[in-house]
Amino acid sequence: MDKLIISNMYRAKNKTTFFAFHQIINRLSDFDIEIHAVWDDPEYTDEWTNKFDTLNCKIVSYTKEQLNEYCLNRGINQTYIDKFPNFKAIYILLIAYYLRRELKYDYYLIYDDDIIIKEDVDELRYCLREQIPCFLVESNNNTGDKSLITDLMKIYPGAYDRFIQQNPQKNGYNAGFMGIRLEIYDDFLENDEFEELLDLFDFNGVIDKEGNEILRAQRTKIDTQQQSFFSFMNQVNTIKPPLMLPYPDYFICPNFGTHPRYGKINPNDGFDGWGINMKSKIIHFIGHSFINGIYYGKPKAFNDLVDEYLKENNLI
Repeated sequence: MDKLIISNMYRAKNKTTFFAFHQIINRLSDFDIEIHAVWDDPEYTDEWTNKFDTLNCKIVSYTKEQLNEYCLNRGINQTYIDKFPNFKAIYILLIAYYLRRELKYDYYLIYDDDIIIKEDVDELRYCLREQIPCFLVESNNNTGDKSLITDLMKIYPGAYDRFIQQNPQKNGYNAGFMGIRLEIYDDFLENDEFEELLDLFDFNGVIDKEGNEILRAQRTKIDTQQQSFFSFMNQVNTIKPPLMLPYPDYFICPNFGTHPRYGKINPNDGFDGWGINMKSKIIHFIGHSFINGIYYGKPKAFNDLVDEYLKENNLI
């Protein structure tokens, strides 16, 4: 049985994350799954928390504080680490780095907790088994993974040619579900190189000097740094050529606007505009769950699918 490493930062050991873990174990039952989870709120408990012990896979837990300590031990100054809360996605980047440098893994699947996976995903299984970098195209958003491309091209001046050769349409790829080759970190494994890696990212936060929340294009650039790093590096700095999971069987789109193949997205489709998105074999309910610091949760369409899955598997 092929081993599959899965990792991400998850909010807590709650119902949504339990569903996500159970689903990936169930849908990819032909893999020996090992999950490396950074918990945003490790102290959280509810009726779902103890159920994680029943899951049929190895779960390795980490806290943000442990990763802060790891950075300190690698020579990163505390004043630098104090800025990490301004860009929480740094912990997603750090756990992937740890998987490579300390655990020597070659490949992993980053997997968000707001994803629905259909049963017929043989193309995905092939990529995971062969450890091929693979992507879900964001069919309405080619620019969503481009915020760091200029800075990264300064480090890898010939990389743009490779990028265009394998991605001539300059597709944008989602960062919440991506098969990632971990040699993307190999140029940053020494301590001084590690600091150079961290220096690629903006830790100034999303509140400006006047105390106002940064929005629009500037906010997008801040919010998509992790997506840009994973997407570009996973296309141009891997030993295996990347693959986009075949479109239109696999894609991601928002619940507004116009889809390039399926047309105008109808907000009254009975799924709050997510109806077209559900045509994909992997459905990702993307979008900001936090607005002005308030957590609004995920849409009803997603929560209904979670409950449907849990009922089908006699979990509720």
